[in-house]
Amino acid sequence: MQARDWNTLTTLLLACVLTSSSAVSAEELNLYTTREAALITPVTDAFSKATGITVNTTFIEDNLSNRVTSEGRKSPADVLLTIGLDKASQFATLGLTQPIKSATLEKAIPFELRDRGRAWFGVAMRPRVVVTRSDSALSAITYEELARPEWRGKLCMRTVLHQNNVALVAAFLLHNGAPATEAWLKGLRTNLAGLAEGKDNDVIRRIAQGRCEIGIANTVALAQLRDGREGADWKTDADKVKAVPTTFRNRGTHMNVTAVGIAKHAPHKAAALKFVEFLVTDEAQKLFAEAELEYPVTSRGERAAIVAGIGSFTVDDRPIDQIATTQKAAIDLIRKAGFTK
Repeated sequence: MQARDWNTLTTLLLACVLTSSSAVSAEELNLYTTREAALITPVTDAFSKATGITVNTTFIEDNLSNRVTSEGRKSPADVLLTIGLDKASQFATLGLTQPIKSATLEKAIPFELRDRGRAWFGVAMRPRVVVTRSDSALSAITYEELARPEWRGKLCMRTVLHQNNVALVAAFLLHNGAPATEAWLKGLRTNLAGLAEGKDNDVIRRIAQGRCEIGIANTVALAQLRDGREGADWKTDADKVKAVPTTFRNRGTHMNVTAVGIAKHAPHKAAALKFVEFLVTDEAQKLFAEAELEYPVTSRGERAAIVAGIGSFTVDDRPIDQIATTQKAAIDLIRKAGFTK
């Protein structure tokens, strides 16, 4: 081979190597999330470090489903991440995501915390339980018992039509049927110490101040107030309140979830799958759950110290995607029981 031909071949090979390296280094995925970017950054940074894949995060506070629907086939979204059963269930009902075939996810995430059609998977849990003052003798309770006359004038709740409570009522409906659920809701209304209003934070504060004896709240709210991120006054109140192990009769604790899915028209499907599977690694479960002080979904996931201090809760055996199908009926019953907001 002549020197000139050799130099030409070397140049071509070098160009191929550089082109290949550039393609690898440019591998990326686009994440649409209703979780604030700062709260997801520790996980995306860890993923990028482990895989070399860049994650472009777009925070969409409201109407994630509308955004993806309006973009249609041209949507750049690869992964959709959202908080709450109402929003997660839209991934399937609106056809926003595609089925994820992953033995890794199915092994790591309990059947009860994922969509049977694989449209979405829960990656963190939010137990919704009874809260009371730390000095209370109450050590366990069922959701059914909240409607008993002994709690008349002692119960605090946030707006009942908020999705956290709608999901709980939907689960109650699955367990107990419509007549019992309507009676239960009327019992809750009778037992209220005041209007059902505000947020879970407000429920915790009212209990701390002695304005009611028990309430219903997500553990996330209690943990974040204890963490001090909402301010010293809120932390003082939260330190006076505890979460009580709460279950459906002879069942488990109702969980809401943070859920993830791969977008239906994901342009980087392989990278998206790698990211979703990364979320159930021990490293990611710890980082992801502690950012918002949620519970990991995997059995090996490490809880933040504040979360561990709140307690352990057994996941209810009703699959959460079944609960999603009864949300509309739950809303109808809530209104029928006299709750207007």
